[in-house]
Amino acid sequence: MSTKFCPQCGKELPQESVFCPYCMTKFIETKKPDAYAKTKKKPVLIILIIAIAVLAVAGIIAFVVSILPSGSQPDQSASTIAATTENVDYSRYIGLWCDKGKTEDQITYDGGNLLEVVSVKDDVIRFNFTKISSPANNRIARLDNVACQVIDGVGTFSFDDDNWQNSGTGKIKLTEDEIYLETNITNASEDAMWDIGGSFYLSKSESSTIDFESYTTLGADFNSVKNHFGEQTADVQTAADKWNIYSFSGFSVTTLIETDEIVSINVDYASSLSKSNVCYGSINGNSTYDDVYSKLGEPTYNSLSAGNVSYNIAGGSVEFKFNDNMIVTGFNITANDTH
Repeated sequence: MSTKFCPQCGKELPQESVFCPYCMTKFIETKKPDAYAKTKKKPVLIILIIAIAVLAVAGIIAFVVSILPSGSQPDQSASTIAATTENVDYSRYIGLWCDKGKTEDQITYDGGNLLEVVSVKDDVIRFNFTKISSPANNRIARLDNVACQVIDGVGTFSFDDDNWQNSGTGKIKLTEDEIYLETNITNASEDAMWDIGGSFYLSKSESSTIDFESYTTLGADFNSVKNHFGEQTADVQTAADKWNIYSFSGFSVTTLIETDEIVSINVDYASSLSKSNVCYGSINGNSTYDDVYSKLGEPTYNSLSAGNVSYNIAGGSVEFKFNDNMIVTGFNITANDTH
């Protein structure tokens, strides 16, 4: 065993002794307490300083955000903003649109272009488009029930048949006061004598109302005037093997099967989307018996007990129906000779 001597009393001691048991002298070498404290506490101090700095920065940010205008405070991450689509109400475009400076009647008979926006659901718009050649041919190309999604006012679509077996693509652009429609034929039929292709600038019709006083169509060929009636709401029905019945929004049109000649029109306001979109002159689903009498005078046939009155008109008659409050509930226009 190695030994050492106490520096104070000179006694021999084991090498590992830290004090002298004879004179109680401590002689182990130790680090000064202040140096030891500095060595051990330095990392703790650094961490404390960093924590205080972080809290200070966070406090400054919170204060700045709190005094910003509400519109300046970010409430979405970039990824959330990118995934968000703007909700736009396109319902104001529902209705009939036609060539600028023309009415639907002029286009039906003289040629032109008619766009009927049938419905809008969220950002999906559904429409029919008709392109009519000038007389005497008056050929009709038509796209039925086209549906496309509209993003930032623009939608694209494709079609398989334009009524002449031509197919292609198209674009519709909705602006403040007009609709731009572009149709491109990508696969033309060799036998086609007309097509739907072209670029069209369309303005909304001054009135999408159908007035059966000025447009009775009794005796007219149904196919030549059907575009005036809008979209069919049901398949054609056959009655007594003599008549075809075509249904539209709020009314139906009856034709002879053999000739497709229009023999009657039945308006029912109970099934109409609007009581004013189908009328007889100034008479519509909001009119009363007094309104009818004021406009047409004494009826030819007065059956108020049964809730109706009739008047003779050119080529036939018109019968108005009333409810118990004498409000018009509908009317029938019938040709004199229905075969």
